[in-house]
Amino acid sequence: LLFDECTARRNVEDKIHKIFKSCGYAEIVTSGLEFFDVFNLNSRYFPQESLYKLVDSKGRLIVLRPDSTVPIARVVATRLKEASLPLRLYYNQCVYNMTPLLTGKSDQIVQTGIELIGSSSRTADLEVIGMAVETLSVCCKDGFSLEIGDVGFFKEIMDRLETDDNTK
Repeated sequence: LLFDECTARRNVEDKIHKIFKSCGYAEIVTSGLEFFDVFNLNSRYFPQESLYKLVDSKGRLIVLRPDSTVPIARVVATRLKEASLPLRLYYNQCVYNMTPLLTGKSDQIVQTGIELIGSSSRTADLEVIGMAVETLSVCCKDGFSLEIGDVGFFKEIMDRLETDDNTK
């Protein structure tokens, strides 16, 4: 990024961080290098061929961070295991994934988001969705759409409809 692009990015990040902080979220930055095993879950989310792999000085396989959520979960389970819940954390850091050639995508992108960890409140999902709407409203002047990829929301809406099962 050069000049005006840097300024534009920083302005957007500042707006987003202000929202996160005003809602009680604290910033966390995780290591850019993670043990390979953390992401080697035979998961479709982190296919081995998309990870940048390196070997550390002890011969262990490590990767450049391909995602922020898993490293944050590791930090919560180790360094923050005694912290009182719920934890409200936000991040703004680069992630690295190999993308197929000629797709026009960068292998390094900035990932920004929040993690609400350990809340048993029924309003936790609403809090996160509300922050997503607020953040997108500030950043997207031409409008936006928000896709919620959890079937639980759909099932709850269907359960509340006053109609027969066939229509649902």
